[in-house]
Amino acid sequence: MEWARGSGLCDGDWGAWGCDINSVDDPHLIPAPGGTVEIPLLITVSTNTKEPFEGEFGVSAGMSWDDHRPVETRKRFTLNVVDNSEADLSVKAPDVTQSVPVDPGPLEPHGPLNPGEAGGLGYLVANHGRKAVSGLKVTIRLPEGVTFNQPEEACVIGSDGRTAVCTYDRLALVPAEEENHNEDLYSAVELGMVIDVPADTKAPVTLKGGMVQVEGLTERAEARSAAKRTRLPANAVAVPAADVDVSDNQDGFAVVVAAFPKDDGGGGGGGLPVTGPPAGLITGVGLAMLAVGGILLLLARRRTRLPHA
Repeated sequence: MEWARGSGLCDGDWGAWGCDINSVDDPHLIPAPGGTVEIPLLITVSTNTKEPFEGEFGVSAGMSWDDHRPVETRKRFTLNVVDNSEADLSVKAPDVTQSVPVDPGPLEPHGPLNPGEAGGLGYLVANHGRKAVSGLKVTIRLPEGVTFNQPEEACVIGSDGRTAVCTYDRLALVPAEEENHNEDLYSAVELGMVIDVPADTKAPVTLKGGMVQVEGLTERAEARSAAKRTRLPANAVAVPAADVDVSDNQDGFAVVVAAFPKDDGGGGGGGLPVTGPPAGLITGVGLAMLAVGGILLLLARRRTRLPHA
């Protein structure tokens, strides 16, 4: 296994390297206080690797600003290479930092999210596996103090206004090698919903504890093509699809509320969910850090093999 690419200014060799990420050159990779940020890391596994393979790698991150002592954190991750012909979903849910209009029409971000305004919660779901899923079940939990603004028909909102379960039984995700946009076959899709921040929210503040979890659905019917189906047949039942790795089926997010509320109070009416065209997803590791400034990302590798490998 070799390190192939990181973010920022990187240097090192096949076994370990580090990257310098600063707020001048890479501001989008610096999280807000209390927020999170996804830092993609691309790891290449040699074609000569015998399967099954299990390895371990470590990631450490240090953050510093001015003359303060760096704040550091570290964690180890397991890498498994298996030959398994099942689906493999993943989800990425960035922090909500921008306000969006709730009037009919495109919901384009138009500035920092202030108290009393609506924000756009977008998330990206991708299938990295070798089998299609014929539908998606998405569970969303919002941070305390934030509620959903008129959800779409596919979603059921909890009594607290902060939880939603959305079932997209017409949405199929195929393996990446089967993707064909001309035939409406996609391996990844961006979905989203509109959320409301109360006008009495004390800003600036980062509201933590948000979560998006995805689960693939398949049909209990033999010899049917789930990838090309637009809806489940009357005699089929949607059941959870087998997933090679469920560790990346959930992602956390925060809602970042800016310090200066607008005079009109924002918020208001209903609107369509924030959506976008299907897009690819970079497989990587996201680290959550709790300050702003510069990040030094260091990686080290320790290779192990399963006893039967």
